[in-house]
Amino acid sequence: MNKIIFACMLIISSMASANTTYTLQASFDGDTKDSYEYQVLKLALDKTIDDYGSYQLDITATAVPPSRYIVEANANSHTNFIFVNSVSEDALTQLSYAKFPVLLGIVGYRVPLVSSSLKSRGYRISNRQELMNFSMIQGKGWLDTDILKDNGFTVYSGKFVEGLFHMVANERGDFFPIGASQISSALENFSHVDGLAIDDQVMLYYPLPRFFFMGASHQAKIKRIEYGLIKAYQDKSLQILWNKHFKQALDAINISDRKLFKFRNNYINGVDTSYEKYVFDPFAQDN
Repeated sequence: MNKIIFACMLIISSMASANTTYTLQASFDGDTKDSYEYQVLKLALDKTIDDYGSYQLDITATAVPPSRYIVEANANSHTNFIFVNSVSEDALTQLSYAKFPVLLGIVGYRVPLVSSSLKSRGYRISNRQELMNFSMIQGKGWLDTDILKDNGFTVYSGKFVEGLFHMVANERGDFFPIGASQISSALENFSHVDGLAIDDQVMLYYPLPRFFFMGASHQAKIKRIEYGLIKAYQDKSLQILWNKHFKQALDAINISDRKLFKFRNNYINGVDTSYEKYVFDPFAQDN
């Protein structure tokens, strides 16, 4: 009898894992299926079919506001809700997560926008102290604002995103650092703001890992994602996908020719640092 019960349990367990549904947070703009987040999640799931069985990848009907991520994940209002977000103490303590930097840490690399006037007048930054003499612009309430202040910068903040571009163009602050992979598209989207230019000399880095998160009760399901991401990284398929989405934008700003300055992020002290070995190195020869 015990053998029959055990066999039945195995069958039920196999059926339960044979077609696990994951529901990914919808993109705020564009087709979610075109996004890197969707495609890398699908890649991780594909890599683990032999070990975990088949799956179904759904998308939320509408984009869930970031302020609702933790609540929605633990409320199970979506079937196995999964999303990508920056690491925070609240997320680490209240959710399950894959300890792998989904975007290979590229969000932490920041290239400054400057006013075209400042750039034409000329400046040189050869060391950290010279960089510290320049004030920064960031959004009010943004984590970047706190990180830059913690590291000793003078930071001017604004409430609205477009206003930040006007602030730097009108020299109400010297530098407006934004994601290195986003800077070309940002200039295109805000081309109507006169007087914007890209700094040619420096790049800032502070660790801003972004993980896949799920509700606290989904430890086993998120481990599948972590395992799949690592497998994809090891066979280079993840890097191929990453390059497809980000390499052109990084090449456009000559990322490997810039002087890199690293800064601390006091807000991720609770995270396991094992993720760091997967962070993109702009100076590596095999990128």
